[in-house]
Amino acid sequence: FLHQRYPVILSIEEHCSVEQQRHMAKVFKEVFGDQLLTKPIEASADQLPSPTQLKEKIIIKHKKLGPKGDIDVNLEDRKEEKNQQGELYMWDSIEQKWTRHYCAIADEKLSFSDDIEQNADEDSSKEVKRTELHLKEKWFHGKMKEGRTTAERLLQEYCAEMGGKDGTFLVRESEAFPNDCTLSFWRSGRVQHCRIRSSSDGDTVKYYLTDNLTFDSIYDLIQHYKEAHLRCAEFELRLTDAVPNLSPHETKDWYYSNLSRGEAEDMLMRIPRDGAFLIRKRDEPDSFAMTFRAEGKVKHFRIQQEGCHFVLGTSAYFESLVELVTYYEKHPLYRKMKLRYPVTEELLERYSTEKDINSLYDVKMYVEPSEITPTVPQRTVKALYDYRAKRSDELSFSRGALIHNVTKETGGWWKGDYGEKVQHYFPSNYVEDLSSDNSAELENQIIEDNPLGSLCRGILVLNAYNVVKMPQGKHQKPFVFILEPKNSEDPCVEFATDKVEELFEWYQSIREITWKTTEEENRRKYWEKNQLIAIELSDLVIYCKPTSKTKDNLGISFNITSEFYPFYYLYTLVEILERNIKISPSSTGKLSSASFVEFLVALWNYKYMQLNHALFTLNGRTGYVLQPESMRNEDYDPMPNDSKRKLQMIMTVRVLGARHLPKPGRSIACPFVEVEICGSEYDNNKFKTSVVSE
Repeated sequence: FLHQRYPVILSIEEHCSVEQQRHMAKVFKEVFGDQLLTKPIEASADQLPSPTQLKEKIIIKHKKLGPKGDIDVNLEDRKEEKNQQGELYMWDSIEQKWTRHYCAIADEKLSFSDDIEQNADEDSSKEVKRTELHLKEKWFHGKMKEGRTTAERLLQEYCAEMGGKDGTFLVRESEAFPNDCTLSFWRSGRVQHCRIRSSSDGDTVKYYLTDNLTFDSIYDLIQHYKEAHLRCAEFELRLTDAVPNLSPHETKDWYYSNLSRGEAEDMLMRIPRDGAFLIRKRDEPDSFAMTFRAEGKVKHFRIQQEGCHFVLGTSAYFESLVELVTYYEKHPLYRKMKLRYPVTEELLERYSTEKDINSLYDVKMYVEPSEITPTVPQRTVKALYDYRAKRSDELSFSRGALIHNVTKETGGWWKGDYGEKVQHYFPSNYVEDLSSDNSAELENQIIEDNPLGSLCRGILVLNAYNVVKMPQGKHQKPFVFILEPKNSEDPCVEFATDKVEELFEWYQSIREITWKTTEEENRRKYWEKNQLIAIELSDLVIYCKPTSKTKDNLGISFNITSEFYPFYYLYTLVEILERNIKISPSSTGKLSSASFVEFLVALWNYKYMQLNHALFTLNGRTGYVLQPESMRNEDYDPMPNDSKRKLQMIMTVRVLGARHLPKPGRSIACPFVEVEICGSEYDNNKFKTSVVSE
């Protein structure tokens, strides 16, 4: 595409074995990438796309499977596919329970939403979890080892540093009374303790220090005594400063104080679910790491402790690791992934010791801060000009090349991957950035193509599974069906319905899809064996398959006259081969009827015959000749009378040299010049200079 951007047609004329054809198809995909045309530009179009739509595309011309090269013409069957939608239960093997999802079948895929109950819980979490508001407060220290002694030590140390204000306090779980908490506070130079009692009346729980004043939560109780005095027989005071709990994470089951990076990866590889996570202490001081699973890969985030804050990336500040985890349980951390499954010893026991080695994210040690909840894919740029490397650490590329994983560096030089070279330099003014322009469009296209839109959490390709009904039910659900993967290494997916009628509908819809796919695969294998055409190569043939120009092939009745060509060129590409002879005036007229309706002519660059060589000099030697604008005019008349022929051209030919040619015998022919014009019938003309006789 150095001189033009019109498509290139590769005519594969070979007699290779089926295995070699498969190899060819594989190499075509690897080398040509996105430029290889692998599907129609418009799936439901009733005529060919325009040359503009096919710009910078490589089109494969080859025989196609089937009795008439139509083995993949099963679009009508797919249009009749039943699009099943509704709610299903999915078995969560990690939490060991059924979760309810909205599911939909379309395009031979089953899409499912996030857990419906989980979303409902998140929406009403403030109202439902009011009794747990104190858990994320800095003054709540949870369960302490040697609780009373530890609380006194923390208060003494804090008051010694901050001045010992009366009312300085903390709240901890009671050692003597498991369901209650204890308020420890500083008064008159010493620590005192007061039990926060609780009483329940049905589903309602009340908390109090004195019998005559109760509260709905511990949080409300503490807030009240910050504003009002706590009165006892011996004293009265208000709660003032809170002793912060700097290490609430140490009591959490997702925190590991002595765990290496490799051990963390081993644990995450055993949990085949996005959203699994743990936090570990790193060797560096005041440094932690979150190891989690997203997009099927194990990744790491570095967390730095700066004073009393924990910083994730460069701008996400939290007062504790517990607050950090709580936040990202409700908001996406990486792409659309939320923290869902703490990696605990109990969770690890449910899974075998087998590890998913492919899940290791081994490109780099830690995810960059800029990748926290990113909205764009890895950056890609497109080359505007050719560039040849001047140093060994630079990239060489042609115009139109796509450079991936681009890192923008200062000084006008960026780094990226192209071909076999990884993270080499190239000039930034030679490229245009595609990521920012296309990311939103790409994400919108994915959402638009999916029946669940932005609610989609996962997709199952039904062709990769066999559907099986469970007559006895499973996991205490009576109406269950299972998707068993054809690849034994993949896990089963279990679904359940509330009614037997729903079970039958979902089972039938999935079974029809898998049955059609099996039937189609068998049919394709039959034709592959009989026609010796590889399925993989046949699938790459979109618009260009060899066929003869006959009414039998088109299935339409017509006479091959000038009326035939305008219709024919809308539905097929035509290869016109020039005869390897000198064109005479009698033969040029036969070409003109086709020339009237040719919109774009692609020329052979190696056939240096008379007309082809002349046409190839046009349009910058691109190999494409566009139909003149005058011929596209509605009033164009290919056979005008003499009165309408107004355009004249005067051409001057300057003869630079000639030579005498020998004739049979001993005579010599006199040189002459012959000028021939080939075009419409009224254009055809020929002039020959006079010849001097011997």
